Amino acid sequence: MEVSNTVSTRPAAGDVSGILEAGTAACRLYGPSKTNVADIARLLGKSPASIYRIFPSKAAILDAIAGRFLETSLRIPALTVDKRGDAASCLEETALGHHRLMSEARDGDHKMFCLVVLAAEGGWPSFLRHLRALQADVGELIHAGVASGELKPANVDVAASCFCASVISLWDPRLIRAPLDVQGISAHALVSFAVAGLSKI
Repeated sequence: MEVSNTVSTRPAAGDVSGILEAGTAACRLYGPSKTNVADIARLLGKSPASIYRIFPSKAAILDAIAGRFLETSLRIPALTVDKRGDAASCLEETALGHHRLMSEARDGDHKMFCLVVLAAEGGWPSFLRHLRALQADVGELIHAGVASGELKPANVDVAASCFCASVISLWDPRLIRAPLDVQGISAHALVSFAVAGLSKI
């Protein structure tokens, strides 16, 4: 499914929010693949045409729903390194925290998790923004760790990219459909290994 993240008009924020809330409810009722614009309109008490005046397609609505879910439910707030230097522990907490939220969605909010899987498989703008936001958070923590002398990488951007790539199996819904421990590697061990590398570069 090709996704356009362009909204066709400049609607009131409340109109967009209402559509996304109804769309989220429809996804949880029917699943993302079976949800259609008529379902969303019915939950809102509006016509499908009124939805299309704001979003150009079902794909755009699903992308927006996925984006809001990723931002509000699958991303922990950015952590701040204090003056004593605790970038390593903040990186561990960030990586494991995002993994925990994704795992909880997999186990407890399955239909929304399926939507996130679709977003990842389709390279939707919402999922790509999510990955960029995670990498930006990691980059901020590494930068703070370098400033305090706790971490060693000379190129923060490269280090952030490498760190994220090394723990992507904890964050990508396509890779955590089954528990990580099947190969005998715990999430904590993987994150600890990745963080340790930043203090030795």
